[in-house]
Amino acid sequence: MNRRHSILDAINRRRFLEATFAAGVSAAAGATLLGATRARAQAARKGGDLRLAFPNAIDSLDPHKAGSVAGQTLSGALFDNLTAFGPDNVSVVPRLAVSWRPEAGGQEWVLDLRQGVKFHDGSDFTSADVVATIAKSLDKARAGYASGIFGPVVEARPEGTHTVRVVLSQPFADFPVSCAGRWSRIMPATGIDAQAETPNGTGPFKLGSHEQGTSTRIVRNEAYWDGERPHLDSISFFQIAESVSQQAAIRGGAVDVINQIGSETYLALQNIPGVVPYSQPSGRYQVGYTLAHLDPFKDWRVRLAFKHLIDRKALLASALLGQGVVGNDVQLPPGHPLLVDLPVHDQDFAKARSLLAEAGVGSLALDIWTTSERPPSPKMALAIKEGAAAVGIDITVRDIPFTEYRANVPRKMPLFTSQWSDTPTLFELFYLVHHTKGAANYSTVEIAPGTDARIEAIIAEIDAARRKQLVGELLPIIQERSDRIIPYFQNFFAVSTDRVKGFNPIELFDVRDIWMEA
Repeated sequence: MNRRHSILDAINRRRFLEATFAAGVSAAAGATLLGATRARAQAARKGGDLRLAFPNAIDSLDPHKAGSVAGQTLSGALFDNLTAFGPDNVSVVPRLAVSWRPEAGGQEWVLDLRQGVKFHDGSDFTSADVVATIAKSLDKARAGYASGIFGPVVEARPEGTHTVRVVLSQPFADFPVSCAGRWSRIMPATGIDAQAETPNGTGPFKLGSHEQGTSTRIVRNEAYWDGERPHLDSISFFQIAESVSQQAAIRGGAVDVINQIGSETYLALQNIPGVVPYSQPSGRYQVGYTLAHLDPFKDWRVRLAFKHLIDRKALLASALLGQGVVGNDVQLPPGHPLLVDLPVHDQDFAKARSLLAEAGVGSLALDIWTTSERPPSPKMALAIKEGAAAVGIDITVRDIPFTEYRANVPRKMPLFTSQWSDTPTLFELFYLVHHTKGAANYSTVEIAPGTDARIEAIIAEIDAARRKQLVGELLPIIQERSDRIIPYFQNFFAVSTDRVKGFNPIELFDVRDIWMEA
């Protein structure tokens, strides 16, 4: 099965981009790859309404503020990116940008934009919209999850109605990949801050109706610039959180696809006539956060002590039913080409007690915040609670709805669970989550002296061998000092009926490729 965002493919993609950087070529080859995708889609049947369910709700119609996978999938239907991942899962191919080229040693990128594209309200897509979108991502007060998502950008400026120049603070070979991300959707310059109320994209679908927390329906954009897609007439989005309800919905024909199901749902749906369950390795992982700017985790020894509280193999067996691999507190899963030998963080109560004593920490009483709408993170919270009890720490598990969790937990509570997806660039892997200026660095502090400088060197380095060396020097620091407990990497699970065709079972699949048998 294809894995568009697989970790190993991400490394190959970086190599492709480094070659692009060195040669200064455009994306002409990408047009051939996109053509191959279209050729395969020509036999697709037109029409039909896809009923699509997620365990979490659509939390925002603004693509920069969509934190749930449901919201991000919706934004990919309503809005376009500048680039997209190609069918080879390695290169990026044109979407709103038809070509791109590095200049000034890779510190500037010039984008040539697709002409004749219309927003849903009939207005023309131009360079002003790209400039406004990137500018919004640079404004932390307005950017939401998109803060810094395009890379170390200084500014974007138009050079004509369909050409944009992006200036960066340092060479950045992965810029075209950053343009394909879930929070890199392009919005209109006019009304850009009103997308949560009236989304106006260039995407293959338009908003039909939206009832927050109930259902959302989108309809085919008849004026879409790619005349061969989408295939469906409409898509209806629903939330189904519980495993029993998910099983009943897919078996009873109430929905056609459920994305991001749990391992128990996957196992229960095997060998059911008319039902196709999917399980495949991925770089998705869940996190136990111990925020480094809040007590009691300001001392790195306390953070490290908590990493020794979990029996990771037992948690993998109970939470994922073996459908994944054990993690070791870095974002790279076993087998990743950049992974180096690291000490194994096994459950070790004696070591945890010693570290806590060195940090001067005695008895503690803490809450750990989690949400059942991101299964199986409550099981990780329980594993941390049980391990903490063995070293004299009293933890209460607080399982709350995702909307409440999103508003009140990340960045605010010292101990909580979260979930992260495969990431296609080293900028996202390291800068965004560990640099003190990184938009996804919830702790906002440097985990060890010199960490920021090490990350900056990795992002600036174009030579693959030197990059690998620098990553190898950074990983032990992240493993020991970071605010992230990463106990496992999850297989990705989804399920569909056998009527659904063109469905790529990854976390963020492209709805424009899906069609349904009559």
